[in-house]
Formats: sequence, structure tokens, C-alpha cells
Amino acid sequence: MKLLDGVRVLDFTHVYFGPYATMILADMGAEVIKVEPPWGEVARMYPPLVGGVSCVFLYFNRNKKGISIDLKTSKGAEIALKLAERSDILVENFRRGVMDKLGLGYEDVRKVNPDIIYASLSGYGLHGPYASRPSYAPMASSISGWYRLTGDLIDPQGPPIQPAEWHGDLDPALWAVIAILGALHHRNRTGEGQLIDVAQLDCMIAQTGVSITEYANTGELPWQSRRKYADLHTFGMFRAADGWVYIAADPQMRDGLTRAMGIERLERDEQLREWVASRTVKEVVDALVAEAVPVAPILQIDQTVEDPHVKARGIIKSQEHPTAGRIRIPGHPIKYNGVDLEIRSPAPLLGQHTKEVLKEVLGYSEEEIEALRREKIIL
Repeated sequence: MKLLDGVRVLDFTHVYFGPYATMILADMGAEVIKVEPPWGEVARMYPPLVGGVSCVFLYFNRNKKGISIDLKTSKGAEIALKLAERSDILVENFRRGVMDKLGLGYEDVRKVNPDIIYASLSGYGLHGPYASRPSYAPMASSISGWYRLTGDLIDPQGPPIQPAEWHGDLDPALWAVIAILGALHHRNRTGEGQLIDVAQLDCMIAQTGVSITEYANTGELPWQSRRKYADLHTFGMFRAADGWVYIAADPQMRDGLTRAMGIERLERDEQLREWVASRTVKEVVDALVAEAVPVAPILQIDQTVEDPHVKARGIIKSQEHPTAGRIRIPGHPIKYNGVDLEIRSPAPLLGQHTKEVLKEVLGYSEEEIEALRREKIIL
């Protein structure tokens, strides 16, 4: 028994933002039917490739059924609308107006499925001056202040800095899942469907919320506040003899920090830096953990996957893929009592489940499916 057993999601998403959201729903047990064009979505080509399959696609599309339909044909759009009629949730992240042109916009779907939960994911939302602009994660991270904030905390006069990974995709995807689950609960109580408008920019502003709140109410930018309230630097990255560590010693933890260092008090910033620099990462971590001071080694990815705590938690999973062979990917990160959200199936091959979905969900006959294949409407 899965958390979202019996819930069907029709997935028109591509690249990062949408597929990450629908992957989470699939992990939780929803039947996610991913719709791709006959040539496949663009993320299938993102390097690096393993056995001819993109690592990006392998991760974001596990536990999904893959079907391939040419939505630009009237028969293809008709199939998609029939699937929408039989689905609980529809998720899309096309450019604004594309779904309407295909006859698959919210109002079109609502006519055949009044209680549909329709999640529209985009860069700037369904209204506003930028609504029609094309967008990727960096646009939201740029306008929200995320990139500038990261750079300014290092050097206010220096360049903005792009953090690792595409937070402008991944963070909004989490908000999309929260919204979908909230709408699902609302529908279960009231019977009402929902149009959900998830904008990357709005979500990244929420993720930058503390800094924006501080500025909006004090008039000070984060780097100005940091200078104003400057103290001994016992919170941040420090270089050890053989690597880096992150120490997070708040003022109330200073006693533990000084005990670990073997001194009575910390009088200057360089004391801590010198102490860390003269020791290995392991020596620093062991000494501070013994005094309950938050500390962690700053690892490379190859070290992360071999970390003993990561292994004990079982977050890195192995599975077989028909062309990529045995692969390792992060699994669902949440533990539930009595519910095992294992990876049930790898990312689908292009069109792998088209026939199955048309037969089992829509009741198409073998002859009808073959005719659609000959017309190149499905793959």
C-alpha cells in the first residue's frame, strides 16, 4: 500500500522543474503517465549518458509510465484529452499558451473533468508583465536575488555566484508538490478541483524569504546587516590540513568550541582558522563532535555516496535499467512508518508504455492502436 495509491497523474512536463515534482508524486505511489512527443523530451539528450540514457532523465523519471503521442495532431490531442478525463491530476510546464493551443488548457480539461487538479508550472506564472517570457531556473534565481545574495555574502563588490544545482527548478518543484497535495486534500473534503499556478520566481522569492523580510523591514541588505552585527567568525567554512569543514558554533556554543581547542577564550578570528588549519578534517570533526559543536566535513560527491551515515540511511539506491544496466540514484528521502517507497521501475524508454496505457486506461483495441502507430500519432 502506497501513500498515493489510486491517484493518477497525467504528466506533460519536461527537463527539471516539472519532472522533479511528478517524480516525487510517483515515488509516493501515484500512477504517473508521462507524455512525450515521438522524438522524446529534450532531457533525454542531456549529458552525461549511461548506456545511451541521460543521467538527468534517469533520475527525474523513475517510477513513471512513458507514452509517446504527437500532440500536434488532432487524434493525438484527442487521446491526451481522454487521458485527462480519467486522471486526478494534470501537471504541465510548457510555455504559456501552448496547452490552450493544443486544446488541453485548464478550461478544455475542466469541461470533461470538472474536479481535475490542474497544476500549471512556469517561470513567471499565469499573469503579470513577464508571463509570456521563456524561462529557466537561472531567470528565477536572478530576479529573486538568490544569485546576488550568494555573491554578496562573500564580496558585496564582487560578481554574483551561481550555487550548485538548479535551485530555481528544484525548489519550486517542491512547492508544486505541496500545492498538489493540498489541493488533493481539499478535493477529498469538498469535491472541488483546482487550477494551481506555480511560478518559479514566486517560489524563489519565498526561498529567499528571510533576507527579503530583513531588508523590507530594516532597509539593510544582508551584507550590510552582517557588517553591522559583526562578531567573531565561528560560523562558516574553514580550511583544514587535508580539506574543508563547516563549523556552525553559535554564541551559546562558544564554550564547547574553546574546550575542543584547548583554550580559555576565543579572542580573534585567526585563532580558530589556525587551529583548524593545523589539523586534519577528521581531527577537527572528532574534536568538535565530542563537545556537541555542529561541524561537518565538506565532501566531494564521491565521498558523499560512500559516507557511512549516508549508507546506513539507505538513500542511494540501485536498480536495473534495460539499456543503462545497473544504475545508482538517490531514492525517496523521507521515511514512513509501515510504508516502503522503493524505486519500483526505472525511467521509461521512449513510448515504452503507450500500448499498455491506451489499452488499460482508454480501452483501445489492438487494431486501433496499430492504426495510430501507422499514422505516426503514437510511438
